[in-house]
Amino acid sequence: MSSPLKFGVLGTGYWARTCHGAALAAHPGVELVGFWGRDAGRADHAAQQIGGTGFADLNALLDSVDAVAIALPPDVQPTLAVRAAEAGKHLVLEKPLALDMAAADAVVDSVAAAGVASVVFLTYRFDEQTAAWLHTMQELAAAHGPWEGALSGWTGCIDLPDSPYAQSTWRRARGGLWDWGPHALSVLDALMPGVERVAATRGVRDTVNLNLEHRGGRGSASSLTVTAAAGGVGTFLLVWGPGGRHQLPPLSGSYVSTYSRAIDQLLASGTTDARHRLDVAYARDLGRVLDAAERYLDRPVDARTVAVSVLETPG
Repeated sequence: MSSPLKFGVLGTGYWARTCHGAALAAHPGVELVGFWGRDAGRADHAAQQIGGTGFADLNALLDSVDAVAIALPPDVQPTLAVRAAEAGKHLVLEKPLALDMAAADAVVDSVAAAGVASVVFLTYRFDEQTAAWLHTMQELAAAHGPWEGALSGWTGCIDLPDSPYAQSTWRRARGGLWDWGPHALSVLDALMPGVERVAATRGVRDTVNLNLEHRGGRGSASSLTVTAAAGGVGTFLLVWGPGGRHQLPPLSGSYVSTYSRAIDQLLASGTTDARHRLDVAYARDLGRVLDAAERYLDRPVDARTVAVSVLETPG
């Protein structure tokens, strides 16, 4: 990789500017070349606000950079990721990688064929305190035995008056399963064996209650929503087993500092030619679990489904 690595941002919205763009502009190993978006005026505005140049032509931006950060909806991201990889550009991508598994496979194939480095920005996995906690949990599991279960809740509200995601079409359509799901799975993956079976139920509004059977009979359950009641917003995760019972700590850093760690690791993986653990193939595999959950939710109800009502409200 060249030094400093020349980066372009594809996207001009809130997250493209306040996270991707701001972190790249502040990183000492990176030169922020500019922004591209479908609206050239918004690309110019983002560049004036954060740094670099606004590009009206995507090819012109790709010709000017070594890497791209994509901060666009997951139904748009795959096509642009393939185009950037085919142009030989390293990639920092958002979660979920794609909403369609064929599109996700196309990104993975193009990155492998081009030999470029990739990192998917899974916030919790790049947070310094979370990474330290996960390392401790892995040490405890090695010393005392594997974790046996986990329970988590990932609840946000895009309906709050100040939410920057209130107009997010894909979040409205796909809900917490696809927005929070990659975060939940990325943390569970660091704690529990691989997922073998998936089941899920629908809850209030967009809520999905995701139940996973991991290898060895271990299990996890996660409730995921982006339309929680205002008083119910927050995140928690509990894990238990022979090593005790432990709770995931809150995120410790700003999004900019956490994103900077992702850039550090992208630079390192590009230097060694080693695949980053949280690359496009990893993100594709997370998506397969979410896709399986969605297919489970959409399955026909058959005769084996039994409705049971045994809890009576006290009179």
